[in-house]
Amino acid sequence: MIYFFENYDGFFCEKFLDFLPENRREKFERLKKKRDKENCVISYLLLKKALADFGINNFEIEVGENGKPFLKNNENIFFNISHTDGGVAVVADESPVGIDIQDILPVRAGVIERCFSENEREIISKSNSPEREFTRLWTLKESAVKFSGETVAELKIYCFENSGKAFKKYGKKFTTFERKNLFISICGEREFSEIKEIKSLEEIL
Repeated sequence: MIYFFENYDGFFCEKFLDFLPENRREKFERLKKKRDKENCVISYLLLKKALADFGINNFEIEVGENGKPFLKNNENIFFNISHTDGGVAVVADESPVGIDIQDILPVRAGVIERCFSENEREIISKSNSPEREFTRLWTLKESAVKFSGETVAELKIYCFENSGKAFKKYGKKFTTFERKNLFISICGEREFSEIKEIKSLEEIL
């Protein structure tokens, strides 16, 4: 299941600190930006809910090579987290999974040159909304890299010039959800057909 939160209006992250483990509260205190602090709280609580769907109520997170997180002492459930200024998305599944969420990004020539194929660059340049197309393709690439635990240096090996909202490529299944101001893409061994939007964190505690 994918959980998604974007309702920051009236959200007070300090209200939920007691629901966080000590190491997460320490991370919260180290962060400087308000939105980063909010996303630190939100992402943990969404993950807590996602794992509870699998009957996991107590868990520890460890970080593997290239920064991919995983559950300590649990090889059967996989998860991934992504956040941006416009929202937080968390996915958990019984097989490896990667997720990326991005606010609509400006088209950056240097990034296109380094990370996009010639066909992808042409698609972006011919699009009626180059920024949206650039962001959509970027989230697909990021979701693939996060699935495999690779580094951003591998973004260019994934090309999505002929892709829709749900498709199969590279032996994986990709799904993209489009919102007004952002995109969410998921890479996994199955298709994810829906997102559970959380309006208030109280509803999942």
